[in-house]
Amino acid sequence: MDYSTEKSKQLFQQAQRCLVGGLSSSFHKAAWSEYPIYMAYGKGSKVFDVDGNSYIDFLNAFGPNILGYVHPEVTMAVEAQLHKATLMAAPNEDLVKLAGKLVDIIPCADKVSAFMSSGSEANMHAIRVARAYTGKKKIVKIEGCYHGSMDEEKVSCDAQTIEELGDRENPNKIKHIKGQKDPEDIIIAMFNDLDNIEHIFKTQGHDIACIILEAVMANADPVYPKKGFLEGLRKLCDQYHVVLIFDEVITGFRLGLQGAQGYFGVTPDLATFGKAIGGGYPISCVVGREEVVSAATTGSGTFAANALCVAAALATIQVCEQPGFYEKLEAMSRKMADGIETICKKHGIKVTTRAIGGMWTLILGTDEELTDYRDHYKKADKKMYTKLVQGCMERGIRLNPWRGRNYMCAQSTEEDIAYTLNVIDELLGKIVSEQ
Repeated sequence: MDYSTEKSKQLFQQAQRCLVGGLSSSFHKAAWSEYPIYMAYGKGSKVFDVDGNSYIDFLNAFGPNILGYVHPEVTMAVEAQLHKATLMAAPNEDLVKLAGKLVDIIPCADKVSAFMSSGSEANMHAIRVARAYTGKKKIVKIEGCYHGSMDEEKVSCDAQTIEELGDRENPNKIKHIKGQKDPEDIIIAMFNDLDNIEHIFKTQGHDIACIILEAVMANADPVYPKKGFLEGLRKLCDQYHVVLIFDEVITGFRLGLQGAQGYFGVTPDLATFGKAIGGGYPISCVVGREEVVSAATTGSGTFAANALCVAAALATIQVCEQPGFYEKLEAMSRKMADGIETICKKHGIKVTTRAIGGMWTLILGTDEELTDYRDHYKKADKKMYTKLVQGCMERGIRLNPWRGRNYMCAQSTEEDIAYTLNVIDELLGKIVSEQ
């Protein structure tokens, strides 16, 4: 039977009459696709679309679904809370348990500063806390790191070409919409470049409240920290009295319950967590050293720490705490990465892969690790990757359409991996023969 998504196409046509761009999130449709695929439901490691097609899902909602779809323990916890009410404009007992759990688990967490509903909100609050603690207003952000959709966060996190980024020593501050607030308090720095960051701290440290970064730059295929980079950054922040913020919205619970700070052994002053900590439900938080988080008021939000999401987060932690959970997840990720390495070697394709916790990466076109955001433009073969993603979709495999950052979930199977590797082998062989 031929692959068809006609109903998705029709739904998108209808949506364009009542939704701007026909979408509720720009993430729901890749720029190169004519229309998004409308999903009907998910179960285990798979999603099923409105046309009846099924897909092994390695996108996992861009990371949150660490346990897969309709995980029984999370579903049971959420169902139980549904009968008690979801939103009461008041804390409940489970919230105290969740905050206590996070303090026990996360290295930098003396206290939770705030619960929010999204990573964007959490990062916004973390910056506010850093400013309150230091009395300074400027923010250093890393070129290419994504921290949310607010005007002050969405600066230099994407570019059409490498030339648009400007000179490395004096990079452009890229705004993403007309009328966006001028990022006068933002300073752009380079990932994996301690000399660059030290120069910024030396010359402007008296005005800098914080530096915020993804410890693994997941927004660029991703880019991993060089040995010594995070450790050196920690020392520089101590030396110049700058608050170090790790955006762990993606790495939190994906690399382990302690996030990137536990995985790499470097403790920030503040950290934001989201996505996977809710197991598919919208919850995020800001945690950190007591003297820092206590410098600002707690966050505000009607839907913050609602009982439904708190229940989901507690249940997710209970599953992730089970012995061998992360060892199994990383072993599955490693099996996928190793299999892709073998396939690419067979077809003479340069590739860089990596498996770290529940995240595996696939960067075609280079056998060298990316070191900063600009390598994303210089080294990665995005055209080949796009062809692979399109071909996989037609054969029942859903990969990240934006970049080579993909995810395992707790319900991924050996059969899922074997089938996926066979399809990737077939597709890459075809792509090479056509070039």
